[in-house]
Amino acid sequence: MQLISTWQTYAVTESVPLSTMDASSPDELKPLATDKELFIRRTFKTDARLGCELLFRQHYVALCSHAVRFVGSKAVAEDLVADMFCQFYEQQIFSTITTSYRAYLYKTIRNQAYNYIRQTFQRDVSLEEAQYQATKEDQQPDAITQYDELYQDVEKAIESLPVQRRRIYLMYRFEGKKYGEIASELSLSVRTIEVQIRLASHSLRESLRGRWFLLSISVLVDFF
Repeated sequence: MQLISTWQTYAVTESVPLSTMDASSPDELKPLATDKELFIRRTFKTDARLGCELLFRQHYVALCSHAVRFVGSKAVAEDLVADMFCQFYEQQIFSTITTSYRAYLYKTIRNQAYNYIRQTFQRDVSLEEAQYQATKEDQQPDAITQYDELYQDVEKAIESLPVQRRRIYLMYRFEGKKYGEIASELSLSVRTIEVQIRLASHSLRESLRGRWFLLSISVLVDFF
């Protein structure tokens, strides 16, 4: 818990530059976010705790905003994100990441939020509801199965997008970034970002055609 407290303190303090790339490095020409990723990755090699603290401060707020779309509670979202970072540090997961840290964190928090919803759905049944369910014992398992299938369908649909389009869509929908921010970070035009998001949304709707009723009553509606 002390580690979580330390990271949460970092999350609310004034931001400081994370990129201290040497002026002669070719990496200075890359987007700032890439510089931060490289800097944090180098930090992990010398001080894992500091690397986690920097990673936490960079992504904590956005990850909480992302998680709350699923669980509907700011407090629960914050707990899930803090717990994820604890595991990330204590289990040394950072040493196994071969993709970007950000990609791993967002996928992991989506999975944890989903597991939380699923567990809550299974657990939070009152005695009266349980007695009613005794006469319709297959109703809840069917609902859980439908949610499982829906979640998997959405994940597969997103994964099927072209790499750049998927990245832009995730930054927009999941990280809550604006067109201009994404364009600046990826060194693309705002118009390109608009087109890619529109194409991604169209592709996802086509892939999930026939599932819209379930989407309309689930937290996954925010995907689109």
